[in-house]
Amino acid sequence: MATPEQIASILSQLVALHPADCFKPIDAANAGLGAVLRLLYLADQPVTAGTISEKLHVSTARVAVLLKKLVAKGLVTKGRDPVDARVTVVALTPLGAQTVQDLADHMHQQVGLLIDQIGEARLLDFIRTAQEIKDLLTPPKLNL
Repeated sequence: MATPEQIASILSQLVALHPADCFKPIDAANAGLGAVLRLLYLADQPVTAGTISEKLHVSTARVAVLLKKLVAKGLVTKGRDPVDARVTVVALTPLGAQTVQDLADHMHQQVGLLIDQIGEARLLDFIRTAQEIKDLLTPPKLNL
């Protein structure tokens, strides 16, 4: 059984590390604007705003905000579905497709750096350990 000293030591080290900060670059590429771009890139055809909402599990209002930002940056175009003019379809622009490719290239470089510096075996051990931790931890129940 873990001692109070062990628990305090581990908690102190976790607080100092801020584990969520370690994965912010990955989260940034897979959430929000990056997630929409990636979805459109993989779809390889125009997609409805509703489909984006469903696939990303976000509200249509959030998708509308994201699309407005992406259109302003010239990364996507919005248009009407030729079959149903009430439906908005979204597609990547060439700049949007290049941006997705650049993000993927950067992520591959970063993971390559991790493998080169830390080693594949240690990274795989870390991932397995992180998954075990995720499976064991439960959020606190707050009685507010």
